[in-house]
Amino acid sequence: MESHKRVLVVDDDLEVQRMMSSALAPHGLVVDVASNGQEALDAIRENTYAVVLLDLLMPLVDGFGVLAALHTEGMQSPPVVLVLTGADRSVIERLDPTRIHGVVRKPFDPQELASLIVACSEIKGRGFGAMAIATLVSGAPFFAWLVKP
Repeated sequence: MESHKRVLVVDDDLEVQRMMSSALAPHGLVVDVASNGQEALDAIRENTYAVVLLDLLMPLVDGFGVLAALHTEGMQSPPVVLVLTGADRSVIERLDPTRIHGVVRKPFDPQELASLIVACSEIKGRGFGAMAIATLVSGAPFFAWLVKP
């Protein structure tokens, strides 16, 4: 499978995994899922992803731990779009903008999520440099931006 067609959904909520997978699969994306940060790191080490949708609050290794491991291990990191549930300003301020490529806030509209991730995968697949994509979901800010893949 081409790497620009593969997405990793990392969330400990099985319903969120199901919703994201159901929204993305009809658009030709192969969706792998991980229920914690350790599973995510294992998957990233073994596969090439166009985009990783990463929840911050998970068991074993949280999203912050995944981001740190990607950085310290020097892995070829795919674009990472964080999935946040009501994160307060202090959580947002802890994020290093050089390690994330966007943010999705729960609840999200599945069709708009799919549109964004499809666009991200196409950008990654074409090897573009900097590119920005923005949209609005369920009245809450939903945005993603890509830096050099």
